[in-house]
Amino acid sequence: MDRLLNERLETFEKTGQVAPEICRFVRAELDALDAAGGQVTEESAGTLTSHLLMALQRARDGAALTGFAADDTVRAELAAHPDAMERAAALAERARSVLGVGLPGQEVRFLALHLALLRQRELRQRELRQREAKR
Repeated sequence: MDRLLNERLETFEKTGQVAPEICRFVRAELDALDAAGGQVTEESAGTLTSHLLMALQRARDGAALTGFAADDTVRAELAAHPDAMERAAALAERARSVLGVGLPGQEVRFLALHLALLRQRELRQRELRQREAKR
């Protein structure tokens, strides 16, 4: 995780926007993504980080989003990324287990979009490195 993404997490916690245990959970999830080769940076995962932090805090506060106008569009996009949906569902289950916070389906699907984008970015970067190595 890079310095800027770390600062994002610290800002959310220090300003009281999210509970410290939620920040710890999200930090651990980002570290796991990074350890798995995700190259988690502010640029690649800043919006994922903010969304996950706020989604968990909203759910904890009983204010989870339940109506998302573009949910059908999100579902259609995710049809091409079943692995992202599986990873988001697993993340949501860990949140339930660790934090006692359940995320509604709309939030899980939106997280899956972020994870799909992160994965696409990783694949593009890997491809570029392989091309450069062949030169």
